[in-house]
Amino acid sequence: MAGTVAGGLLLAPPAQADPVYHDTKILSTTINNGKPIVMGATGLVAVPVTTEIYDNSGGVVRIDAQIRTVGGGFFFVFLEGDAGYNMTCVAATPTTQICTGTAMVHQYHVDDASAGHPVHLRISGYAIDGGRYDNLLSAAADSVPLLKQTWQATANATPEPARKNGTLTVTGRLTQPNWSALEADGSTKVVVGYAKQPVRLQFKKAGATSYSTVKTVTSGADGNLKTTVKATTSGTWRWSFAGSGTSVGSTSGGDSVTLYKVSKLTVNAFPEPVAKGGKLTVTGRLTRATTDAASTFVGYAKQPVKLQFRKAGSSKYTTVKTVHTDAKGNLKTTTTASAAGYWRFSYAGSSTVASVSAAGDHVALKKK
Repeated sequence: MAGTVAGGLLLAPPAQADPVYHDTKILSTTINNGKPIVMGATGLVAVPVTTEIYDNSGGVVRIDAQIRTVGGGFFFVFLEGDAGYNMTCVAATPTTQICTGTAMVHQYHVDDASAGHPVHLRISGYAIDGGRYDNLLSAAADSVPLLKQTWQATANATPEPARKNGTLTVTGRLTQPNWSALEADGSTKVVVGYAKQPVRLQFKKAGATSYSTVKTVTSGADGNLKTTVKATTSGTWRWSFAGSGTSVGSTSGGDSVTLYKVSKLTVNAFPEPVAKGGKLTVTGRLTRATTDAASTFVGYAKQPVKLQFRKAGSSKYTTVKTVHTDAKGNLKTTTTASAAGYWRFSYAGSSTVASVSAAGDHVALKKK
């Protein structure tokens, strides 16, 4: 017994007598291979169904099957096939049959009231001995839930790159379909933000293979997600939603954030004190960390570094000249001392190394 068109109401019974023997039973059922039925905003989901049916006459000759929610909502879908013959049944024992079929679930079958409710198989028809069976329902233990799809916008962590131990702002959005509202095309459910849901912010260190949860954030009124974290090492950030009673979980795409390498800068201006208008020699060194841990530093070669001066009593540094580091990151230049104040080197940073300024070195003028 097999068919290819959508099932419908049970056809009129056979011409012979119509006894009701009440011995037909559903012994077991598997819907969608035991997994939840998940529907998004559009499309089509094929749901396979297998059931074992008992009747002391050997089984059934006609079967009209549908899957439907129990306990809420209006979801029901007849299995594919001619009305009264929409499952294929094969004898398993002298009193049982294994029947199989497929329900094709469209977006117009689902509604918000059905989300999260268990889906059962319901069958009606006639047994081999002519006995009628009506609206037999599969066991609750064999049901699967009807759930909404959810989606996560790719996490966005800023700024990129980030300074070590600086603050990162991570944003995203959790959405799901509104099964009771259609877009203007008439065939797509409206997608809306999923509010008040716990979503985990997760991080995977560069070179690692797994994520760990850093914190849990509750989605806002439009499903928006936003939080701040400390950037301690390079790696990838993502959002992960475990699901709810009505919706399946989802995970966002990851956003990789690289840390600037920590840099250090020293300065030494001499002689101290110096005669007004005299020659001042200023030395220093620019180094950068070799890893995010910032435990080992090496000289940073061929980098432009500004020599700056702040006059005593002022709060502002002004740039005197730009000096380039040598192969080992060393700096050396000369300048004219026109006033007492503070001298420093300042590095603007590169695409991989953080900016840094040396602490000012105070140089007084010689008294006349």
